Amino acid sequence: MSDEPASAMPGGKAAMITGGVVLLIAGFIALGFLLGLTPLYAGFLLLWYWGSVDMIEGKALAPLLVGACGGTATAWLLQYGTVHGGLVGVLPVLGLIVAAIYAQLRGWLPLLINRPYMLYLTVMAAPLLQAGESFAHVMASIIAATLYFGGVIAAGRIVMARRSVVPA
Repeated sequence: MSDEPASAMPGGKAAMITGGVVLLIAGFIALGFLLGLTPLYAGFLLLWYWGSVDMIEGKALAPLLVGACGGTATAWLLQYGTVHGGLVGVLPVLGLIVAAIYAQLRGWLPLLINRPYMLYLTVMAAPLLQAGESFAHVMASIIAATLYFGGVIAAGRIVMARRSVVPA
């Protein structure tokens, strides 16, 4: 009996996929450098979520983008409320977060209030990230990652589909 988990893939296939992921990541880093985006972690978080949770399902990309931007915007509101209003400025945002939790539990607004919303809200609300972060750059990184990773995967699927068609 093998010690490898049932989901383990053969070494050659794993090496090929690893190489592809490294190239994909290098391309996104280059794109981020060209666009002047420094918070690339927000884009890599999107890739991790899409690949690990959504298994790179094409139809999952739109709710991921909307939820990620919504959660990031809510985290920005939390920061803005804290800086400009103290406790009084934070209370309405905390109310919004409680309402979002309730909406997610009820299944309301699933395009916006979803697991990516909660993930990005949690990560982007971290004081260490909020201390010196440009939320405009974070949003740009999320959008760039969606377009880049989504575009590369879609193009790859088109190429693979064309290769699998056998001429008659």
